[in-house]
Amino acid sequence: MITRGRNQLDERLQARERLRKLPAEQRDRWLDIAEAEFRSCGFEAASLNGILSRAGLSKGQAYYYFADKGELYRAVIARAFDELAGLVTFDDAGARTANGFWLELGAFFERLTVILGQNDRLAELGRGIYREARAQEAIADLLDTLRARFVQVMERGRGLGAVRSDLPLDLLTDMAFGMVREADRWFALNTGELDGDRALALNRQVFALFVQLLAPVSDIS
Repeated sequence: MITRGRNQLDERLQARERLRKLPAEQRDRWLDIAEAEFRSCGFEAASLNGILSRAGLSKGQAYYYFADKGELYRAVIARAFDELAGLVTFDDAGARTANGFWLELGAFFERLTVILGQNDRLAELGRGIYREARAQEAIADLLDTLRARFVQVMERGRGLGAVRSDLPLDLLTDMAFGMVREADRWFALNTGELDGDRALALNRQVFALFVQLLAPVSDIS
């Protein structure tokens, strides 16, 4: 069973690499078609056969590049994550003080809120992730990568004295990451009903709670 699972993983990784090596125009055309279906129908209701038909692909051709609908969805979301990363970044290495760390992190969350408020396409993809557990399962490794990056940010914050040292860092990281995920879920599902100013105001309030959780007690008492 272990060997079979490892072989399946290897096949998925090989298919991902083949998809990555396709000419960008061809790859983007396929992903554009898939993205439109996932945005319109959600993960569960999306029709893989419909996507393949519109893309002009046979199932044999398709499985050479993605093993199943979950892998195709993962490719769509990975592209969206890359696009979002190109629009907003957080350079924790640039912070030199605890205060600078929090200022830079706060500015990052504000930029993220503004961009998603302006980009309906990326925002809808984000909402889709939180609407269905199967969608989250399909991108589990991408979420693990985001968490690993979050761990690096927490370590940097602890090194600058921005993150409290009276509690184990792994405990704080788990608590803080859970808070970020829940805030992200709420904003993803509700921001469409808020104007830009209200969304930013809520973002700042949530970020203040985040700082209260993580900053040294002496800094917030």
